[in-house]
Amino acid sequence: MRVGIFHNRYLQRGGEDAAVEAEAELLAKAGHRVARCIVDNAEEVSGRPLGALRTALRTRWNPDTPRRVARFLAEHPIDVAHVHNFFPVLSPSLHAALAERGIPVVQTLHNYRLLCANGFLLREGRVCEDCVSRGPWNAVRHGCYRGSRLGTAVWADMVAHHRRAGTWTRCVDRFTAPSAFLARKMEAAGLPRERIRTLPLALDDPGEPAPAGRGAVFAGRLSAEKGVDLLIEAWRRLESRGLSAPLVIAGSGPEEAALRARAEGLASVRFLGAVDRAGVLAALRAAAFAVVPSRWYENSPLAAIEALACGRAVIVWSGGAAAELIEPGASGLPFEVPEAASLETPCARLVSDPELAARLGAGARERYLERHTPERALERLEALYAEIIP
Repeated sequence: MRVGIFHNRYLQRGGEDAAVEAEAELLAKAGHRVARCIVDNAEEVSGRPLGALRTALRTRWNPDTPRRVARFLAEHPIDVAHVHNFFPVLSPSLHAALAERGIPVVQTLHNYRLLCANGFLLREGRVCEDCVSRGPWNAVRHGCYRGSRLGTAVWADMVAHHRRAGTWTRCVDRFTAPSAFLARKMEAAGLPRERIRTLPLALDDPGEPAPAGRGAVFAGRLSAEKGVDLLIEAWRRLESRGLSAPLVIAGSGPEEAALRARAEGLASVRFLGAVDRAGVLAALRAAAFAVVPSRWYENSPLAAIEALACGRAVIVWSGGAAAELIEPGASGLPFEVPEAASLETPCARLVSDPELAARLGAGARERYLERHTPERALERLEALYAEIIP
């Protein structure tokens, strides 16, 4: 099978970029011919005079993209096109260019961008679905895209135009979502339910789990939506109750300095800074459980899947997509409200009951083997492509 991967890299590398690369490598290792058409936001936006303005004016429809597609297909004939991020450089002219050539198109929904300017359904630290009910132009008054009303207007124009034009119905054969939660939300964006498939993300198996360690680990970007401040405050509450255990925070980001300041006085909290996968795996092996304290809906955080693979119980918010990654009481525990007091409860249970943490960790490993191995992911992808390739 000949598969074309189309992706618009982000200014700051994140889990989505890693997921795209992993999926392409998975297909290639299985013997499929994989060709990549990748553009980089940093090069397009800042690498040329007036790059940001030029990109903004072409976000609704980039006339260069069909020519880019034509050149790509001349060198790499494909049976199916798999599109990941197309915002802002590639634009939906990508989907139209592919569909016009009769190529089946799959669009993976990595976030809530077709519903929300910032992709998080989060505003001022709280879940916000105003644009779901009021339409995309509602976001402009709040400047939801990077704090810019102008930038948000560019997003709103793109979303509103392609909803009216029926681009997603005419030019996309299947949508994939890493969670059923995200798939349900995307129906509100007007996507046809019958074309949406849920394909859980996968990670390479790190091997048989080590015996459970002590305390907890957070791994991920240190940004406001990730809720690490809630975790630090929950840990402070635990220490005030005499429940002391290590908390390791692995990652970097815009909130790192503020979070380090917030954790002052908590001897049990240690920051690792930015680490590679080997560093994350080492931190997980030394811990008893992992925490995903996000205050946004999330989608399918790779950090949680990594914890499952390592046989570590995972604590997640019950109100978002990450809740699908665990079976409560079998492979992890939920917290009910994105607040420190709520997060404290499951953390206290696992800190004070190592046997429970170990039992849930064994269930977490089973959960990974059932849903998130590369072999399972490959089966799902190949079945999806088979649905639409003539």
